Amino acid sequence: MNPLLLVFVICPIIVIVTSIVGFMLIRRWFVMPLLTFIVFTALTFTVFNESFFIWAIVYAILSVIVGLMMKSAKK
Repeated sequence: MNPLLLVFVICPIIVIVTSIVGFMLIRRWFVMPLLTFIVFTALTFTVFNESFFIWAIVYAILSVIVGLMMKSAKK
């Protein structure tokens, strides 16, 4: 699999979908970003190399944005 496709397309789609589903199930906007950061940090040191850590931070920020958008849409 192309790593560029994984970083720019597949992982962001997975983060967005899981953030939406997680917010719908748990109803807390901060749980999915925390879980996203933990999972991608673990993947950084097990599957990828240390340079992937910056993407773990980016995906956590993306998850925060999606969670806050879902929170404001629920009101």
